[in-house]
Amino acid sequence: MARKSVYLPEPSIDQDTLRITDEEHRHLVVTRAEPGEVIEVFDGKGSVWDAVVVQVGKHKTIVRVQAAHVVVPPKTELILGLALVRPAAFELALEKVVEVGVTRIIPFAAARSNAVAGNRGERWQRIIVESAKQSKRFYLPQLDPAMKFPQILNLPSQSRILFAEHDGGSLKPALSGLPVLFLVGPEGGWTDDELVSARSAGFHTVSLGSGILRTETAAIVGASLIRYELEAI
Repeated sequence: MARKSVYLPEPSIDQDTLRITDEEHRHLVVTRAEPGEVIEVFDGKGSVWDAVVVQVGKHKTIVRVQAAHVVVPPKTELILGLALVRPAAFELALEKVVEVGVTRIIPFAAARSNAVAGNRGERWQRIIVESAKQSKRFYLPQLDPAMKFPQILNLPSQSRILFAEHDGGSLKPALSGLPVLFLVGPEGGWTDDELVSARSAGFHTVSLGSGILRTETAAIVGASLIRYELEAI
């Protein structure tokens, strides 16, 4: 069985002892962590500590650190520009693309977006953390504030991909280097003006097949295909 993971951006280790509180403590309580169990603590920047549970109390869990190591950073820098859509769909995409290995996520407002970012940043960050813990992604993906579509077109990247429902080409020729920035549009699709603007900014329109995919499905499939192609190079 996989070890339980705890995310602490700045763990305070005092003579090999670490006190875990708040949300991460509650996570250990819910998952029934027990004294003597070995868990892993990570800071989201590649450092991981192996620790054994000493005590699970009402307000905190005490662990003793046994070893530390640094994980090799991801080889691929994969940036997803994800159109704002209804919260359930957006959050599903967020969770799954972290599992796949996206390293940066940028929400943006497309012309046909049917939602706004609102005050959901903390919730989205928590979803990213939980997904990273589950999939053992010890480098936490970066979550940017929501942008407008013209802003995202100006982001620097070597490979620039826009997944389109119609008239898209193959993925492999569009991959010309790292980082890869890929855009997934809203459920209503791209407007003609958005497609023209993206192509003018150097984006390759790429097809995900003959069917019409939901935004969350396109994000997951697109990220997976890009990772596959990059790892095959």
